[in-house]
Amino acid sequence: MNIAEIITQADILVPNEVMSADKVIHLNAINQDFFNVVKIPKISWFICSPDQVEYDLPQDVRQKNIDKVIIGMFQYLSLNSDDVTPTQNVYSFDDQSHTLSLFPAPYTDLQGFLRYRRIGTTVFTANNLNAVPDAPEEYHWTYIPALAAYLAHTQDDSVKAANYESQYKAAWNVAAQNYQAGDSG
Repeated sequence: MNIAEIITQADILVPNEVMSADKVIHLNAINQDFFNVVKIPKISWFICSPDQVEYDLPQDVRQKNIDKVIIGMFQYLSLNSDDVTPTQNVYSFDDQSHTLSLFPAPYTDLQGFLRYRRIGTTVFTANNLNAVPDAPEEYHWTYIPALAAYLAHTQDDSVKAANYESQYKAAWNVAAQNYQAGDSG
């Protein structure tokens, strides 16, 4: 389902005079909000080299979304958020450069992996209504009531807005529980 189809369906639910560009802006917010509620795990693998401290990671990794860092058999704790002692392996991550720093540096060639949570990376524009949401396809339909809730608010119809809001939020909460149930942590 692309954003043109989402807009068309939301317009049927809530007839309105809102400009398409404003709907697209709100769909960008919905796309981001989905991943704030539904934490979908993603893995990044990398090879560690002896005495190398810094590693470049994919552009969609954010400090707040990193869940676990393991190098070889050793787990590294976050220097930014975990309570660490001087003898523990720690990492830090720079959101600007997308660089992971490991302390101490690995002592030999080891496989490293980082588990993090997906984020919405697509920026929708009014010039490309064929773009699709970053959410898994089975949740694209939830963008319809999410947009309809926004449109109902623009019409000062708080009852309809609350109804659509409860629909998509309930679906997102179920999705969040499903992804959490599959996460053994």
